[in-house]
Amino acid sequence: MYRRYSQVNEVTVPVSQTRRNRVKNITILVLLAAVITMTAIALPAVQSRSSARGLIIQRMQNEVGTAVRLTTSLSRNAGASSASILAQIRSNIYAIAAANELSIGMEGAKGRLLPEEDLTALQSSIDNYLAFLTTGMDTGEYQTNLQNTLDALQIRINNLE
Repeated sequence: MYRRYSQVNEVTVPVSQTRRNRVKNITILVLLAAVITMTAIALPAVQSRSSARGLIIQRMQNEVGTAVRLTTSLSRNAGASSASILAQIRSNIYAIAAANELSIGMEGAKGRLLPEEDLTALQSSIDNYLAFLTTGMDTGEYQTNLQNTLDALQIRINNLE
């Protein structure tokens, strides 16, 4: 008739299978803990890279803004201080190039914010401007070209994300 609970045919699991199940469960828990730990460690690193990129872009924006302001003062000071102002603009361009290289160093080739050729061409235009300035020739065209190039660079840097 009715069987007692202890008399019900129980499926017995062999001891070796029980051990395998325990090892499997422990392994899954350890792997899960490792994944959670790696995520907790990697997330701040990714966020700090993002904030570092933002700081680099902000520095580039400051430097190009300073260079543009200095270039506008060139038109007012077409005198003895022009060479000094050009040297300051050159240092701003160098700082932008250094920030670009820093970004490349952090993120590899995909971290390039500006093409190196653009910065090299800008340095060349500053050299040409300075050469004409020291010979006493008319520099109006070079000042306009430098101003236009820096304005375009400023727009490009301000559009970086």
